[in-house]
Amino acid sequence: MSELKHRITQRLEQMFQFKVCGDWFREGVCPQCSKKELYTHATNPRIVKCGRLTKCGYEEHVKDICEDLFKDWSEYHPQTHENPNAAADAYLSEGRGFNLSNLIGQYTQQSYTDKATGASSATVRFKLDNENYWERLIDRPDRFGNKKARFNFGFKNAGQAWSIHDLDELCKLGEKGLSIWITEGIFDAIALTESGQKAMSCLSCVNYPAQMLKAIADRCHELKIDKPRLRWAFDNDSAGKGYTVKWHERSRAEGWSSTAAQPPANNGKKLDWNDLFQWDKLNPDQFPKYKHYGELLIAETAEEAGLLIYNFYESRRHTFYYNHKFRLYWWELDYDKFNKAVQHLEDRNIEASENGGTILTDKEIRESALKNCSAAKEICNAQIEPLYFQRNEITDESWYYFKLQSPWSEAKTTFTAEQMSSRSKFKPRVMGVMSGAMWTGTDNQLETFIKRSTERLREVKTIDFIGYSREYETYIFEKYAVHKGQIIPINEHDFFKVKRKEIKTLANSPAITINPKQEFNPNWWKDFYRVRGAKGIIALAWWMGSYFAEQIRAMHSSYPFMEIVGEAGAGKSRLIELMWKLSGRKDYEGFDANKSTNVAVYRNFAQIANLPVVLIEGDRNDVNGNTVQKSKFSWDELKDAFNGRAIRSKGLKTAGNETYEPPFRGAILISQNTAIQASEAILTRTLHLYFDRKGQTLETKRIVDNLDRMELEDACTFMAHCLRHEKEILETYSQNLQTIEAEYHHIGITHTRIALCHAQVASLVHALAKHVLPIDLEDVCEAETMLQVMARDRVDQLNGDHPDVEKFWDVYEYLQGNRSPDFGLNHHKEDAQTVAINLNEVYKVAARNYQQLPEINDMKKLLRTSRKYKFIESNKQVYSDRFPADDVAGITKSRETTGKPSRNVKCWLFTNPNLGAKK
Repeated sequence: MSELKHRITQRLEQMFQFKVCGDWFREGVCPQCSKKELYTHATNPRIVKCGRLTKCGYEEHVKDICEDLFKDWSEYHPQTHENPNAAADAYLSEGRGFNLSNLIGQYTQQSYTDKATGASSATVRFKLDNENYWERLIDRPDRFGNKKARFNFGFKNAGQAWSIHDLDELCKLGEKGLSIWITEGIFDAIALTESGQKAMSCLSCVNYPAQMLKAIADRCHELKIDKPRLRWAFDNDSAGKGYTVKWHERSRAEGWSSTAAQPPANNGKKLDWNDLFQWDKLNPDQFPKYKHYGELLIAETAEEAGLLIYNFYESRRHTFYYNHKFRLYWWELDYDKFNKAVQHLEDRNIEASENGGTILTDKEIRESALKNCSAAKEICNAQIEPLYFQRNEITDESWYYFKLQSPWSEAKTTFTAEQMSSRSKFKPRVMGVMSGAMWTGTDNQLETFIKRSTERLREVKTIDFIGYSREYETYIFEKYAVHKGQIIPINEHDFFKVKRKEIKTLANSPAITINPKQEFNPNWWKDFYRVRGAKGIIALAWWMGSYFAEQIRAMHSSYPFMEIVGEAGAGKSRLIELMWKLSGRKDYEGFDANKSTNVAVYRNFAQIANLPVVLIEGDRNDVNGNTVQKSKFSWDELKDAFNGRAIRSKGLKTAGNETYEPPFRGAILISQNTAIQASEAILTRTLHLYFDRKGQTLETKRIVDNLDRMELEDACTFMAHCLRHEKEILETYSQNLQTIEAEYHHIGITHTRIALCHAQVASLVHALAKHVLPIDLEDVCEAETMLQVMARDRVDQLNGDHPDVEKFWDVYEYLQGNRSPDFGLNHHKEDAQTVAINLNEVYKVAARNYQQLPEINDMKKLLRTSRKYKFIESNKQVYSDRFPADDVAGITKSRETTGKPSRNVKCWLFTNPNLGAKK
């Protein structure tokens, strides 16, 4: 057993818990139905199948199960002097399933190096003639994008073809009445050849093999034998089908006998002949079916196609629907009329035999009767194909995803069960999806069509957001998914095939673009650092970390918030817009929660995963910092987002008490001119970056302008590069975090949450420098030092009072210092242990003296957190002889006994911080 097969069998035993029974693996746990019915061959595993054929039917090739083991053939089969074709041999035998004894001398192992990236791969090379060749890259070909196979001449010499058979062998097929199967790929031709068919490859469906066909025709003329028939056997995709019809018609016009064959689709997946060969589905009993598919494709009329289907199923169906030339038809046979027609033709045969006329065979009688007694009626002027079923498990909504094709257009869309239930609802839906399309069939025809076309239809799993799915460990965007560093393009049916999982997103926004086809080139980094400095490194490291927020929360249960604040014109908005562009989102900064409805706010939080949610202009202050509008949105509502928990709950439209609480899957960034005014819980979760206009010049403005002009397709390679290196970035982050966090505590930053949050970003700075951007060590150290200063400042801030509380006591001390004892704001004696104030009196006196204070209801909450004047009690009854806000009462009081309490005042009590100073 080879090293590769040994690894495959080990992987299969581990994944499915097989038991070895002789030469077979049995009683494995099926990944689809979870029953112990899975089996495959133990020594040469190829197809893993579930024994519950009707109830489950799971089957998968080991190439798909152990995909990573089939990517780098040179690793397991290094080239040696004794065997220079070691990797090529293994690829063809183990990766493609071919018998190498049939391919001796047909190929060689070579190598290819990409000029743009410098990446190298071994290749399997097939010569086309003495100068030209085609080769397949076999070592991690996904590194080369679409360049998995290549021609040395760029495919300029059209008309060539390749075959394992020599010219005479192909020509002599005409003597036997056999066909040459013409495929697209070389491996398809080899697969058909090993399955008993004579085949050649025209290398691409767009290439008409004129040179090869001329050589065959000339040689047949020399040998004085009939030319063989051509059977066009291209792939079962739109290009393959289109060129099958085109080349069939061209070859017939050139005098060839021509027909076609088509590989089938397996549960929506387009298979080629080599796929079928590896799935053991190129058996003699299968070929009539493949020929039938090809004949249907080239049928000239709908009536002809209907008769082909009726005859293929040996008269078992007398009514059925089918597609022909992008239209849907209903075929029906009138049995009574058919029997009468047969009887009539048989009677004519009797008369002809008596009179010496032409006698029809039984086959001719049947075909003539069928043509006259069958009807092919168009029931829709577009081809309608259900692709799969999808459901939103949260809301219990479901849809069928359909593809509609017509000779002039194509569309894919969803149909609800209700829209499919009757002709009166189905017809307007079809008309609304595609211009000019119309269903004209009956309710009975619609019911039959829906029933048969949706039986055992595949189900695709869905998510209702954009970004990272923790359940599937996959990033899902509009056109690409990323699974453990591998970028997967969306397939033709609008979902992603991620190993055995089929996934798509139901969300349409936000639109995130990634560009995996272009290499990441951070040529903008020096300009970025020139204008943003260490603060830019910190902001970008946090932003990059937001791509992995879910994974980081899984490790440490939290991901910090970030606030970017500062002077107007300091460049905050342009910095955020640039970071969004690096993430594939153009001309966007964020949203203002105070201008949005509650539903809109929480949809913004729920629609993304592993991306930032940017809250902008949350402050409602004038130039002096005074509140001019009360905010509808409270920062304290974000507390649970720190740990990735739900920040909103809503009821579902069900008869029960079900609710939906979507977890927060992203990261929070706050941008405004002034620092956020929030509780200690929010401030300890938030990193504070302050930007000013210091250092701005005309030169720096032009640099920022150039950064803003960077094309989205170039910028978004940043995120693609980060996601490709997910594993490495998270490893570096995790390795550094514990050390950096311990250092924070060692230098005196012992507030655990503040230390953790700043250490997390410091660890991300290291990951950013190691795996993404060419950041100098000196600049990394500067960013680390700045993060330590930020952490200290946050601790100092929390040890002091809230800015609004400080402002309140500053105004109080100013007013108290300018007033006589009779009109003092403090209703206790100056040397008392406590201060007693009535808030309404303070606000009234402040207004008279042109002193502005924060809104009183906000202060009632904030004063309870006061540290300088420590809060003791509110609404305490105090007997006082002072009238700070009532001049008339104060004058009346002055005529009475000095120091005698004359009224009862509800006061807030605080400790007196000035008592110790006076002593």
